[in-house]
Amino acid sequence: MKFTTLLSFALAAATARASTVHCDNKQTLSTAYVGQNSGVRVEHVKCSNPITPTGDTIAVRSVLGKRQENVCGATCNTNCFSGAGGGPDPNDCTVIADALLYDSQNIANVFDMNPAQNTSLIVMTYASCESFIVNQTNDTLQYCRTDWSSLVDYIAPNCQATQNAHGGNCVASDGRWFVQVQHS
Repeated sequence: MKFTTLLSFALAAATARASTVHCDNKQTLSTAYVGQNSGVRVEHVKCSNPITPTGDTIAVRSVLGKRQENVCGATCNTNCFSGAGGGPDPNDCTVIADALLYDSQNIANVFDMNPAQNTSLIVMTYASCESFIVNQTNDTLQYCRTDWSSLVDYIAPNCQATQNAHGGNCVASDGRWFVQVQHS
């Protein structure tokens, strides 16, 4: 069974060709509602396969000699998915971005994406908007909620039908993680 909300989306490559990411045997390990009004659903998802784009020559990336690394502030490359229509309502995405900011102030700004704890794929959903972050390594990466919020606020309004797009992502310059925004 494929994780349908992750199925068939474009992932940046040097040639800008589309790749498919899939989650076999999707298992939602936990669900919570976050934000000031607890209106944004957060899920930690486990897949039976490594979460990597199809056709990627590196099955799972590894940070040499490091077990945990803070990637807050790391650069990423934004890509809009071609083809107009079907993008999320940017106002719905703003609710996700605001929930991330709220949690950064009330829980902690930095969070772990730890494969050993099954937190390599974190999905946030509100109304028409879904955003997720994926750690594509075997190592723990730490990321900032404020950075994720900024990416959601940037991608949602800039990857819409007016740009001949329907959502998009931002892929880390080294390819170890990415954030995506799409219709839920």
